[in-house]
Amino acid sequence: MQSLFVTNISQPIQPSQPNFARQTEHGTGFFVGFFLTFVFIGFVSGCFLHHKRYKKLHIKRQAEIFQEVEASEKIQKMTSEIDQKLSSQREQQIEILEKIWKMKP
Repeated sequence: MQSLFVTNISQPIQPSQPNFARQTEHGTGFFVGFFLTFVFIGFVSGCFLHHKRYKKLHIKRQAEIFQEVEASEKIQKMTSEIDQKLSSQREQQIEILEKIWKMKP
C-alpha cells in the first residue's frame, strides 16, 4: 500500500509543475508587454516633447532672423540716403568751385 500512496503523491506533483511554468510564462509575458507599452508611450511622448521644443526654438530663431533682416534693410536704406546726400553735396561743391573758377579771370 505504501507504494500506491507514494505513486499517488508523485502524480499530482508533476502536473502542477507545468501549471507553474505556464503561470510564470504568463506573468513574464505580462511584464514584458507592460514594459514595452511604457517604452512605446515614453518614446512617443519624448518625440512629442522634442518636436514641441524644436518648434519653440524655430519660432525664436525665425523672429531673430526677421529682426536681423529688418536691421540690415534699415542700415542699407540709411547708407543709400547718406550716399545721395553726399553726392548732392559734391555736386554743389563742384558748382561752387566752377563759379569761383569762372569769376577769377
